[in-house]
Amino acid sequence: MPVRGRGRRYLSFWIAGERDYDEEEVVSAIREGVLSLFGAQGLSLIEPKLMVFDVVEQRGILRCDRAHLTEMRAALTFVTQIGDSASAIYGEKVSGTLRSLKKDYSPTSVSRRR
Repeated sequence: MPVRGRGRRYLSFWIAGERDYDEEEVVSAIREGVLSLFGAQGLSLIEPKLMVFDVVEQRGILRCDRAHLTEMRAALTFVTQIGDSASAIYGEKVSGTLRSLKKDYSPTSVSRRR
C-alpha cells in the first residue's frame, strides 16, 4: 500500500534590512527564530527549508510542514537581526506548490537550494 508524503506549504517572504544578506545568513536567522520561539522540538516539527533566495531583491521561498504554517509565520516575526545588522522578515504569499510561487522570480537572479 503506498504511503502518502507529508504535506508541505511554501511561503514567500521578503527582507527589510540595513544591507543585503546572503543565503547562509538568512538560513541561520530563520533557524534561530524558530529555535528561540519553539525550541529544538519545534524546529524538527516545522522543518523550515529555504528553497529559493533572490540575493538581489532579498526575497525568497521557504518550505515548511503544512500543519505548522502558523508557527513558521510567527517565528519569522521573531527575526529581528540577520548577521550583525537589524532586519525583519515579512511573509507574503502561501501556496501548496513551489511552482506557483516561482512565477514571481526572475531566473537570472535566483539562487536555488536543494
